[in-house]
Amino acid sequence: MKALLVAHGSPDPRAKALARVLQKGLARRLGTEVHLGFIEHDRPTLLEAARNLGAEGGGVVLPLLLLGGGHLKADLPLALEVARREHPGARFLLARALGLHPALVALWAERLRRRGATGEDGAVLVLRGGTDPGANAEGAALARLIEEKAGLPVLPAYASRARPTPAEALARLAAYRPRRAFLLPHLFFRGVVEGRVAARAHRFPVELLPPLMGHPGVVEALSDRYREALEGGYAPCDTCRYRFPIGRFAPRREAQIAGLRALRHALFAPGRHPHGPFTHLLLCTGESCREGGALDLLRELESITMDLRQRGYLQLTPTPCLGRCGRGPVLIAYPEGVVYGGLAPPDLLPLRRAHLEGGEIYAPKLLEVI
Repeated sequence: MKALLVAHGSPDPRAKALARVLQKGLARRLGTEVHLGFIEHDRPTLLEAARNLGAEGGGVVLPLLLLGGGHLKADLPLALEVARREHPGARFLLARALGLHPALVALWAERLRRRGATGEDGAVLVLRGGTDPGANAEGAALARLIEEKAGLPVLPAYASRARPTPAEALARLAAYRPRRAFLLPHLFFRGVVEGRVAARAHRFPVELLPPLMGHPGVVEALSDRYREALEGGYAPCDTCRYRFPIGRFAPRREAQIAGLRALRHALFAPGRHPHGPFTHLLLCTGESCREGGALDLLRELESITMDLRQRGYLQLTPTPCLGRCGRGPVLIAYPEGVVYGGLAPPDLLPLRRAHLEGGEIYAPKLLEVI
């Protein structure tokens, strides 16, 4: 099905050039024709592009918008309503804004990692800002998710029409006494807004990272939004426990039910939405399992799964007691819901080959499937 990529538009010619680059990259990734329209400043306008798409039978309308503000809630639906009236046989599917897509979270976390950022540092995520409180709240949630993934404080700020401003957020960040401070412009390109942000933050010693530009993560997020709209029935779960697994040290109750919750989510959420190849291993480090060698097992697991974790296929979390004392060390894999017990270091390579690489249960140490 064809697609219409709807960009905001700007007097700056670089904005149109970036939209063209993303249009071509998206067409290659989707293997279909991608039209382009602009809400403001440029041609074809959103209405012109929607009419043209309607004349060709319709398609998926992809907002090139970072947050779901007024343009998504008003301008796009109104333009599509006009196009539907003119082309009653056309089918239009309006996708979600990029929002909290995990690819954008990973993008900023990776950029911080490459700068050598650690938990002793801090960052401010600068969003465009607007009058829509829901969109501004979504931006704050994005900052929180980046903080969770990157492992350092990340505060939201807004370039216009909302607070805190970048200068106010940097002043708040100073209370953390960070070793280094980073400014993350969650904007598509270097333009008027980024220049304004840099000017207002000049009195703070910060490291300014580049904006999103044509990063592959943007194309990945757009292609996911296309698939969601086209296939339908997908839960809006950018932040579900499966895509954003629990942190390294989980609370006791969370550790005990995480596997079952994620398994239920993966099996029964509307549309059985895909999340890619990912396994989360929960290793019990309660007293009984520690006595059985859980800490040595943890170090060995960290070593032999390093490559899988670096590529985002695996997360390993040591937890408090998982309630199976005397049968440990206990290891739970989810979303599969498989519980292993009595593990020893010689079991780990066979378990990796069977479960993590082969997709099969490692039968010699199976306790139960939940």
